[in-house]
Amino acid sequence: MTGDNAQRADRQAGEIRERYDHDTSTKSMTVCGVGEKVVSRVLDDRLANRLSGRLALRQAYADFRQSRTSLPAHPKIAHRPDGRPYLPPESGLYCSISHSHRYGVAAVAQAPVGIDIETIRPRDPRLLDYIAEETEAAPLRDLVGSAAELLTLIWTLKEATAKASGLGLGLALRRLRVTATGTHSFEIDGWSAVSYRYEHFFVGLAFQESAHGRPPIRWYQPGRLPAAEIAEDAGGIETIEADPLQRQISQ
Repeated sequence: MTGDNAQRADRQAGEIRERYDHDTSTKSMTVCGVGEKVVSRVLDDRLANRLSGRLALRQAYADFRQSRTSLPAHPKIAHRPDGRPYLPPESGLYCSISHSHRYGVAAVAQAPVGIDIETIRPRDPRLLDYIAEETEAAPLRDLVGSAAELLTLIWTLKEATAKASGLGLGLALRRLRVTATGTHSFEIDGWSAVSYRYEHFFVGLAFQESAHGRPPIRWYQPGRLPAAEIAEDAGGIETIEADPLQRQISQ
């Protein structure tokens, strides 16, 4: 298959699907992204961010449910005592949501999972010194092309792992250590993690089972949503009482 044909094969029904060599038939995890075009009618940036994350979660859940029709069609989100979200409660599924600059990503899995998306942009060089020691950062420099990419790579991997593990971000940035096991794969204090580059973003994904390999991200880029559908989703996926530490959707 030529490059052009492969690209066309991966762009169907408004979907952009990254290609990786692994078996996705089991679908023990699904990862989806939503681009800014989908929320182009939303003027408020904060609302657009929240909405893009929720839409990504809806798509990830719909993909996960394809082979599990016994799951509810409309999920409700709850939180475990340590703050990690899961859905729906009767199935014990885990999920994670993140957004940045009108792009949203989400993951749904049978085991703890965390995801983070960040824009690649220059930041104060001292921030890199804060989140990673030189002995940790040095081996990762060959995987990226700039200081901004290095900082964003490490940050997204550590934040994703913080979400998956329930460890607070402040502790995660200092305590977790990222070790490369491949070009896009990493080990972080017993967690498996992978990284994706999409346009001007890095996406970090952390999970427990190394058998997942590098799950594909399905980027949905349909035409912009009609105003009625935006209004329907603006309220978010319904939250339910799960325990005394119930909180709203954590991004």
